[in-house]
Amino acid sequence: QKIALISAVGPIMSGPSSFDLFGGSTMGSDTMIKAIRQARDDDTVVAIVLRVDSPGGSALASDLMWHELETVKKPVVVSMGDVAASGGYYIAMGADKIFAEPGTITGSIG
Repeated sequence: QKIALISAVGPIMSGPSSFDLFGGSTMGSDTMIKAIRQARDDDTVVAIVLRVDSPGGSALASDLMWHELETVKKPVVVSMGDVAASGGYYIAMGADKIFAEPGTITGSIG
């Protein structure tokens, strides 16, 4: 048995995630949905930890990721990093438990 760790880091965009040489990244909805489905469908995975460190971004991409998390029947735990705002906060709402540090900046306009 194992626990899947999915890293949800960077501004949220539609399409695939991207990384650059300077350490910047974007969280792409296609990449995240693929990772969630892989963990969901793997019988050896008993739970998912989603590490969110994102200022938000695309509302549509956030909604697609949240919807995919809602299909998971295994426990989903969100661990918030430095920031989980806007869409980062929104996708966390698909979790069974959310953990944040006292210094985590979180919240949403909606």
